[in-house]
Amino acid sequence: MSDNPTDLWSASLILNMTDINLTCRHHSPLIMGVRKNLIKRVEHTFFSMGVFAEHRPWTTVFLSIFLTFMIGMGAPNIFMETESYELWVPKSSVAYTNYKHVNSNFLSGTRGVVILYKKKDEGNILELEPLLELLEIHHNLTTAPVFQDACNKVDPSLPCQYNNIFSVFGYDESALRDAAASGQLLPAIQNLAEFVPLTTMLGGIEFEEDGKTLKTAKVIRNIYGMGAVNTTDPERPEILDTVLDFESEIQDHFFWDFNDEVQRVGETIMITQRSVDDEIGRLVQVDVMLFVIAINAIIFLLAVTWSVAPKKFCGSSRISIGFASSLVILLSILFSFGVMGFLSLTANMICVMIAFIVAGVGVDDCIVVENFYQKQIDMGKGVGERMGPALEHGGLAIFLTTSSSVLAFVSGIWNDMPGVSQFCRCGALSFTWILFLSCTLFPAMLVLDQRRIEAGKAECIGCCSPALCKSGEGEGEEGENGEKGGGELASTWLGETLTPILVSGAGKVLFPIFFASLAVLSVVLLSKNETGLGVGDVVPDDSYVVDLVETSDKYWGGDAFRVMSLVFVGNHYVDAGKVAKMEEYFEWIEGRSYVKGNVGMIDGHWYDAFVGYMEEIGVEDRYEGFNENLSGFLNDERYMQYRGDVTCVSGDYGDCGSGVKCAKFAVWQTSVINTMVLYEQEVEINDKIAALGFADSYNWLDEFGFAGELPASEASRAKRN
Repeated sequence: MSDNPTDLWSASLILNMTDINLTCRHHSPLIMGVRKNLIKRVEHTFFSMGVFAEHRPWTTVFLSIFLTFMIGMGAPNIFMETESYELWVPKSSVAYTNYKHVNSNFLSGTRGVVILYKKKDEGNILELEPLLELLEIHHNLTTAPVFQDACNKVDPSLPCQYNNIFSVFGYDESALRDAAASGQLLPAIQNLAEFVPLTTMLGGIEFEEDGKTLKTAKVIRNIYGMGAVNTTDPERPEILDTVLDFESEIQDHFFWDFNDEVQRVGETIMITQRSVDDEIGRLVQVDVMLFVIAINAIIFLLAVTWSVAPKKFCGSSRISIGFASSLVILLSILFSFGVMGFLSLTANMICVMIAFIVAGVGVDDCIVVENFYQKQIDMGKGVGERMGPALEHGGLAIFLTTSSSVLAFVSGIWNDMPGVSQFCRCGALSFTWILFLSCTLFPAMLVLDQRRIEAGKAECIGCCSPALCKSGEGEGEEGENGEKGGGELASTWLGETLTPILVSGAGKVLFPIFFASLAVLSVVLLSKNETGLGVGDVVPDDSYVVDLVETSDKYWGGDAFRVMSLVFVGNHYVDAGKVAKMEEYFEWIEGRSYVKGNVGMIDGHWYDAFVGYMEEIGVEDRYEGFNENLSGFLNDERYMQYRGDVTCVSGDYGDCGSGVKCAKFAVWQTSVINTMVLYEQEVEINDKIAALGFADSYNWLDEFGFAGELPASEASRAKRN
């Protein structure tokens, strides 16, 4: 049995509606009376709605559409969330808590642009010509005014921070040419290995026979950090919009224009922080087109199913009713977005997918109403006496089914994952309005269409003119084969062909065995499924993101290199014992199989630079007067770049006299892109930090947010913030 509370509620509701007579008839007359009175009141409400729709159909249609459009005017006010962390990472998780802490306490950005560059013939990339092309890309990118506004820098007066293969040449074309001319090109690049593993920047590496000397490489990877929003620095401008615009610009124009130049020997593969979100949005746009196709298919199917089949497809056509059922679906979606817009609620592109679910439920409700209405006609009820009784019984049926769907989605609104919560909120609102329109708009249009048929008139969108329609050739007249309509034909086939097979002796044995076998097979296959999604699984097949993933898999063996931050919360640097424990942790983390290189990467970390600064100014005891000396260190032009790694208690990045609030250290992390592997890493490294006495410290990696759901304690959150 399902553990879903909504499923349990639905099952309970069904049992109460079907078995309450057996359980309460003789034991609780009061309950029976309340039940009957409640059902009677609900039926009376739907009866009144049906009578109003039948006697004032045009008024009902107008009011329903007008009310929906008035509410739908709020839709443009919806804020569409695109940040993956704000959508798909549970807010109670450790990763989300760390994400908020990093982005609110550090100046250095967590966004980045990754460029992969390879030769079109996939030959050696470590040659002068392709390197010159990539250096040109670097200069075009970094000299663009928008890049200077969007790049990662800890102070407006400082240059943008980035490190790549050209750092050994000072990003100078002349130095690059001189190194190539003197045969020092590969040795200079090899020198990077003293600071950072070459595999972080080069893919498809081949070495000479000694296994150490660099020979060739197939791909170069350059990474450029983008600025981040910091909510604790009142003097730092809000640059997120600038960063997003820059990322969008280079996705749409910069690199594609470069790749189109046929004289180039190399080609660029690029990804930004927003790339995956944008590509998911593009996938949703494709699905929207599929929804349009589905809506048209629904209109056609219902038009055919509800049409009778006389000699001429004329007054008997029901295209307008097919259209009406689809209108119910579309207006319900408009209503949901309108309500969320007026209430300033957040949505995401996945909310658009609710249309496919809504389409199924909306059509089902319309079919129920049409069937109950048709029964009233078959009983010989006259005009003005049909829709009331039809909704009296049909309305209760769709109320029970649709309200259960509403409750199912309502239960998901409190989901800890914002993207799911937003989706469920949209679904609950859509289904609520489906119930309303199924009892107002659709019955009114059904009445109007029936009046047209009985008057012998063709639809304005039909295939023939009213003059071709003969009196009496409407719904009540039989066709050439004695058939009244397509719906009866379908029901006849099901009743006369399929039912005897199901109830036969062989059917009673074979069908249960068949479905039991399917259940067993499903369980077996389920055990073979692997958990975790890769980036390529959530974007379109033709996406440039897929190209980047495939290139990484090909030349890095599935390993993905990321910058992982070791974040220490608190002023531990005045305590020699704490510093010793911290250095012990650095040694431990550098020994992990999923960590490459040393803590601090190319430039080293800020604390090592601070120790060197202490030696320069002749201070022997780095613990005595640490706070004041750190302020001098961060205000020295040579070391101002480290302001992005240290956050002072005062909030002033140049004044740590009152101590350090938190600080971070960077290291290269690599592992096969698998969420379960990342989850295990997250648990291991955070447990190690806690075991060393840094209970509120943590390791930060974007991908940890999609790896697991470790709940963060309220005490930990409060202390960090």
